[in-house]
Amino acid sequence: MRESLLLSTATAADVPRVQHVLHRDYETRSRTVLKVVGAHRYVADLSTTVLCCTFAVDDDPVQLWRPGDPVPIEFVEAAKNPSRIVSAHNDAFETEIEKQIMFPRYGWPLVPIGRHRCTQATCLALGLPARLSAAADALELSNRKDAAGERLMHQMSKPRRPHKDEDPNQVYWFEDDDRLQRLYACSRQDVEVERELYCLLPSLPPTEQATWEISNKINARGFCVDRAFAEAARRIAEQATPEIDLEIQEITGGDVTTINQVARLTAWLQNHGCTLRRLDKEAIERQLGKNDLPAPVRRVLELRLRGAQAATKKINALLARAGADDRIRGGFRYHGTATGRWSGEGFQAQNLKRPVVNDLDAAIAAVATGDYQHVRSLYPRPLAVVGDCSRAMICAAPGKVLIGADFSSIESRVLAWVAGEEWKLDHYRRFDATRDPRDEPYCETACRIFRVPSGTFSKDCPERSIGKTCDLAFGYAGGIKAFRKFSDAFTDDEVKQFNKDWRAAHPNIKKLWYRLDRAAWTAVQQRGRVVRCGVVTFKCEGIFLQLTLPSGRKLSYPQPRIIGDEHEQHVLFADNAAGQFSDCRHGQGAYGGLWTENVVSGIARDLLADAMLRIEAAGYFIVLHVHDEVVAEVPEGFGSTDEFVRLMTRKPVWALELPIAAKAWVDKRYNKREAPSYTG
Repeated sequence: MRESLLLSTATAADVPRVQHVLHRDYETRSRTVLKVVGAHRYVADLSTTVLCCTFAVDDDPVQLWRPGDPVPIEFVEAAKNPSRIVSAHNDAFETEIEKQIMFPRYGWPLVPIGRHRCTQATCLALGLPARLSAAADALELSNRKDAAGERLMHQMSKPRRPHKDEDPNQVYWFEDDDRLQRLYACSRQDVEVERELYCLLPSLPPTEQATWEISNKINARGFCVDRAFAEAARRIAEQATPEIDLEIQEITGGDVTTINQVARLTAWLQNHGCTLRRLDKEAIERQLGKNDLPAPVRRVLELRLRGAQAATKKINALLARAGADDRIRGGFRYHGTATGRWSGEGFQAQNLKRPVVNDLDAAIAAVATGDYQHVRSLYPRPLAVVGDCSRAMICAAPGKVLIGADFSSIESRVLAWVAGEEWKLDHYRRFDATRDPRDEPYCETACRIFRVPSGTFSKDCPERSIGKTCDLAFGYAGGIKAFRKFSDAFTDDEVKQFNKDWRAAHPNIKKLWYRLDRAAWTAVQQRGRVVRCGVVTFKCEGIFLQLTLPSGRKLSYPQPRIIGDEHEQHVLFADNAAGQFSDCRHGQGAYGGLWTENVVSGIARDLLADAMLRIEAAGYFIVLHVHDEVVAEVPEGFGSTDEFVRLMTRKPVWALELPIAAKAWVDKRYNKREAPSYTG
């Protein structure tokens, strides 16, 4: 395994290894729960203590530092010598400890972020598990984490229960010498595993290292939240939920006890003649539009509609992660998906509800009172209004504003570009230039589906939403199930016809699915061969199948193999603990739609990362990046939406023919109120 991996990565390391690497690992304990409050608040808590630090330079023996020992000379040398780097698995956690505990309490020197390396980031970029133990198992390292030792670490990291003869109001720990010695041994072993992992894996390419560093800076900067407003919203949610749950319990005779019991609620509705695939707002409102609903069913649906947007858990997560300065740090995980996109940590900024209330300012003012009865007197669904205000809980610090922009229909554009669907690209270019609603590509897609002349539909026509839904559902070879993720408005036969007509309108995209699937299959069959498919290439070597994007970044798929019979064969690659390849679990294998989604999503991510580097360099300090959007916090009067959009949409050399556009906004809150700035 080791030799085959080295074969696959020997040429992938674009940067030669820097000599003298300091590997380090800290063991801590605290009264706070890391998963609940996040690394920044965990480390900042006064109860958090470092039990030990284990470290090693290059191949030297692993050493142990305990509180009271002098600062190791190895750390001093790493800080002052620019040729030395430091490494850890999940380096952000070790860095947080060094900044908030080791430096102020023990005089620990700090190493600039540019000389930090993270083996967890490298694992994620290679499609390997994020957890150290799982990565070591997947790569069959000679060093592995001690499972019993890991349990001991968790045991010693939190308070123990008081004994019968101890004061129950005091805090006690597992800290006897036997356990401490075993903890030290386990920590030493962790460094051995991390060191072997570091030596085996390639370095991140320079552009990805820069992206990782920017990601860490954004996480360290954090975004500001309006704590008072969030607490007021939580009070309303807490007052509303019991009232709704009590009524639904009475109506259903106890079969459903809370509005969030979706499975029970679906079953109860079905038993009462109301069969629903989903219980989202759109599906429920369609049912409520019927005149023949039994009164109990109607009332249950109304209660679900009122309570489905309950935001108590999300608000709790927001407040738990907010620090003493009301900023949430560490909210985004580098390479959180297989294609390199970021995922959320703790409070999920990516999943905040888009407001639908007509007057958002009035809704914010009402929710800010924290008075449930007052909000209920103004709005029939108080919890839905709280959900509408969830984005507004994120705000700018005093004296500053938020400025943001998001790419317009970026995945649709990239898909058309990769596939060479020229009619669609032409419509995007025309729409970006004219802003004529009849040129809007979703409208043109609808025209082709309904077989009417171009320009028949405009942006306000209902057919436009059908065009958009079809683009979202069918672009990656989806069918009825994919369509149902977005809409229940049509019968299965109607959706099948939409699918047929959409595919007929996009012949090159349809061809792309099969071309990508065949290229991946060929690369696995003919290991070592570079197989080109349009703007991307596949190559299988060592334990990875690698897909090279136009930017030069590689998506990695571990341990690929061919499955299937002589009539139909697919590439299957190893699943992992990070769940990055969930679409291919249970032996199903990859397929054309998945390869297409990975290519498109990967390219969109590279465009976003490229824009983030430019935006930061121009002095717009990024605090949020959500899907295809970048949000910066700047002093009032700084910059402009026009400049922000220009920075966002500057084309990289590898995508000069791709039409790119973005919409910008500026506000004190994260409201995304669009400014009159739209540049392609």
